[in-house]
Amino acid sequence: MVGRGALNIPNLSRVLKSNVPKMPWSEIQMILQKYAEMENSHDSGFYHVARIKQWLRYLNKEYDEANIVFEKIKTCQTAEDLRQRLNQDM
Repeated sequence: MVGRGALNIPNLSRVLKSNVPKMPWSEIQMILQKYAEMENSHDSGFYHVARIKQWLRYLNKEYDEANIVFEKIKTCQTAEDLRQRLNQDM
């Protein structure tokens, strides 16, 4: 399943096509921060927070650092709290 694999390795298509190394954790951290800032104004914020937590669980299959970040944010209930904790980690 390439689709779910792309959740584990964000640049999976380039890894498969061009045999490049998987994306470094530092780049994924920047993507996580940007995604956390993209909260939908029509959402209560919970859905967005839950999606980021879920993505971290997928990332954990390829990046040990994802579990460290997940442990720091797993109790977050609001997007603002999530953004603050993500920024502390970076």
